[in-house]
Amino acid sequence: MNHTLPLAIRLRHRLITSRWQRWLFPALCCVPYVACLIWLLAKGLVWIAQVMLAPLLMAAILAGITAWLAQLEFRMTWRRGK
Repeated sequence: MNHTLPLAIRLRHRLITSRWQRWLFPALCCVPYVACLIWLLAKGLVWIAQVMLAPLLMAAILAGITAWLAQLEFRMTWRRGK
């Protein structure tokens, strides 16, 4: 007695639970950005690609520092509460 659902139903369930409305638009916006970066690198315009990547790198660094500081903050408040 194998009670597995058909593939179509499993895929539909996966699509519904993935909340595709949340990630589809940002993913579609990344396609021309990445294509532009690849085109610039193919043309040898590395410095322009670096300028385009700089805000993403800075955002990643700020997100990492924010997460690290939040972890330190909550770790200290947990120790004080004991």
